[in-house]
Amino acid sequence: MLNPFLNRVAPGILEILRRRTDTMVRGVGALILGSLVWKIVKTVRHLAKPLPFPGPQGAPMVGVALELDPNTALARMRSWIKHYGKTISFRVFTTTFIATANPDTIKKILKDSNKGLIVRQLNSLNLLPKSGMFLTDGNDWKMNRKTVDPIMAEPNVRGMVPVMSQMANRLVHVTSALADSSGMIHNWEPHTWLQLAALDFTVATHFGKDYNLLSPLGSDGSTDREFVHKTFRDFLEGFDFMLKHIQLAPLMKNRYPFKLNQNVAKVASEKNEIFSIDAC
Repeated sequence: MLNPFLNRVAPGILEILRRRTDTMVRGVGALILGSLVWKIVKTVRHLAKPLPFPGPQGAPMVGVALELDPNTALARMRSWIKHYGKTISFRVFTTTFIATANPDTIKKILKDSNKGLIVRQLNSLNLLPKSGMFLTDGNDWKMNRKTVDPIMAEPNVRGMVPVMSQMANRLVHVTSALADSSGMIHNWEPHTWLQLAALDFTVATHFGKDYNLLSPLGSDGSTDREFVHKTFRDFLEGFDFMLKHIQLAPLMKNRYPFKLNQNVAKVASEKNEIFSIDAC
């Protein structure tokens, strides 16, 4: 049954509308089909181009997507780098990726590129502190070099190297003590051990006191050890918060309303405690 509105339309006009509608539908279909064909041709031409660097070819259309399992992807790329060289390329579907283990190549790209570039950090599990002299590069290093240079002067280094060696030996002893008969460490907390070793090093070189925080068996000055550990730990946590909000740092003083923030309060209170340790 026709719509009552169409019943009032002249049959000739309906015939014209039907013909035009069919033409429009066929035209839209042809346009969609042509667009799909063009995309397929473009994709095939892109996939036909050689990779910019040596690397695995993978399967047609999908590349190496089926080989990059989340649990084994890093090991797989390491094996590719050993096989093809320090700089490799591969495709995941239609996207070409370039991976390099050559520091000089990375530095050259950072220097010559006029576009924003993201360098993915290997510290994805946060097992190491996110900032520091040994994890800083580029402009951050240049800005802080004048501050670091006096610390790294030869007389200071000569005095610090023996202490660093002592802390390294303690780390070795800790890992050996926690390993089972097969050499496996089940309670693996390297970030905690490194922080304790760094704190021992700081206290020993700056305050002349060795609390041996890496050893849970040490009983000498246990109260002082816990006090020093808590003081520096809270200060560093608060200071890390300040660095992450550096734009507001000049305003974040130990007064209301910023005093209500636990991290700001830590920096202010523990700073005084550190000064008291220094005065002892």
